[in-house]
Amino acid sequence: MDNNIDQSSAPLQRSSSISSSTSSSSYRDFAFDLLNKAVVKGNKVVESKPGSKRAFAINTASSLFEKGVEKYSASSSNPRHGRNGSIELTDEQISHIESMADSADAEKRPKSNHFADKLIEKLLKSMLPPDIPEREVFEKRLNDPERNKRPGLSITILTSNVKQLAGKMTEFFALQYEVLNIIAWKQPSKTISALVLYTAVCVWPHLVLAYPLLFILFGILIPGYVYRHPMRNPQLVKVKKRGQSLFGFLFDTPETSIVEDLINDDYLREDAEVASSTYSISDEMSETAISASQVTTSEQDSTAENGGKQERAKHRKSQMALLINLRDFQNLTTDVLQAVNQGEKFYYETAGFKDERLSTFIFYGVLIATFALLFVGRFVPWRLIFIQAGWVGAILCHPKCKQFIVESHKARKVNAAVQKVKEADSVPEIVIDEIDRALQQFDRNDIIVDDNPEVRIVEIYELQIKSILKQSWSFYRYSTTIYDKNNKARIAGKRPSGVDHLSKVYPPNDWKFDFGLVNKWNLDTEPEKFLRDRSLNQSLFIIKKEEKDGWIYDNMEDVVHSDIIYEFRRRRLYRECYRYGRPPKQPSNY
Repeated sequence: MDNNIDQSSAPLQRSSSISSSTSSSSYRDFAFDLLNKAVVKGNKVVESKPGSKRAFAINTASSLFEKGVEKYSASSSNPRHGRNGSIELTDEQISHIESMADSADAEKRPKSNHFADKLIEKLLKSMLPPDIPEREVFEKRLNDPERNKRPGLSITILTSNVKQLAGKMTEFFALQYEVLNIIAWKQPSKTISALVLYTAVCVWPHLVLAYPLLFILFGILIPGYVYRHPMRNPQLVKVKKRGQSLFGFLFDTPETSIVEDLINDDYLREDAEVASSTYSISDEMSETAISASQVTTSEQDSTAENGGKQERAKHRKSQMALLINLRDFQNLTTDVLQAVNQGEKFYYETAGFKDERLSTFIFYGVLIATFALLFVGRFVPWRLIFIQAGWVGAILCHPKCKQFIVESHKARKVNAAVQKVKEADSVPEIVIDEIDRALQQFDRNDIIVDDNPEVRIVEIYELQIKSILKQSWSFYRYSTTIYDKNNKARIAGKRPSGVDHLSKVYPPNDWKFDFGLVNKWNLDTEPEKFLRDRSLNQSLFIIKKEEKDGWIYDNMEDVVHSDIIYEFRRRRLYRECYRYGRPPKQPSNY
């Protein structure tokens, strides 16, 4: 009896669960339809107002919605569960599972449908006009198959890469500080060695290829072998320094190099901090190593304690190196940005003809230098010049040369001030102004960059309209199109693009009208020649010989009046516009 009751109640429970799942799926489908309608409506708004802030916001929201729709579609297409809880798979899904790799690392499929890529693609279509060349560049980069094989944009991966890069740049920053120390004569022996190597490269240029091989041999391979198979190093007894070195009188000076004055103080401060932190950590490591070497077999507890100290010292060293590298990495990016800004300043201002006289002077100088190098360069002793330039530059960076450079700079300033006072005492002030004015006039006439402006003709059409039932013409608008019977806007019943007054007609970008003739438009009184030169269909127009105003009428022959109610006539107006030079290029600000 109980079994019968249980069996009869089971279908009722199953039917109630089916009805609840059906209602939930219907609500889900209803929300899904609303979401699709919202996305379609948003895309229409974007198409109607491209490039606006509203279009940017709608693009971002629609990308999020589309991502949710894709996830919902993927979840709705998942296999359903059977009666006993098992998953019912199709033959296609089973064959796909069999063809999959054994592990995730065996075959990594690229994610070409990343959210960031989709968002960038939608922004590219809505924000950038289709006629600019930058759009093609962005589309090429976005659709690059090699780029699509790489992972998409991820803040987690980006942060992890920056952290790992900062932790692995210790050797790079050590090399940076070492180069600065060599240039500033902090270690004279290394500076002289670098000068000798530089001289050898200038004399025998093939050493440029030999130096990297020597570094690989003696800097990487041999130390690696010695580390694996350590040699027996004799224990040398340290002795104190006695007397003065052979060339100590050349290097012992309280002065600093002029390079240290040119370099930012942050570098020198960080260099000292790096040295002090490295020294303290190495001391702790050496003390730990010494204490560990003195351990006997009976002191196992002290051995474990020293091992813990050694591990803590290593951990502290790695954390300290990471912090120092992060700060150096930050300053390195700052220096890179400053260098990029200086390069942009040269590219967009100095070499971009913002100051046309200076840019023209640089152009002639570079042109003359190029021809001189091409035709006279083989007769110049370049080796001797480079050797002398390298040694002279290094000697000028020596600390003892700093005082001579500073004194010569001060003497030059004093001589300039004395000369100015003498000129003020001997020449009246009015004469000085005349001399300065003459010098400025000569300076301006040194290089003439006053080119003639570029002249072009711009045209516009004055349209007038008349009903077929009337005889009087009325003004319609000024337009850039001739608005004939085959015009698409006219066939669709739309007004042509244009303005209602000539004062609202502006020249093209970077062009200007003559300021003395604001609304001086010329009338084209030869409409036949205009139609012939433009290869227009003359059967669409009628030109009345008795009129001298240049009107071109619509040809209303063989036209059903029910189709065309209005007749148009137009005449061509033109004037000159000038371009004296486009504004200089500006760097892009991201």
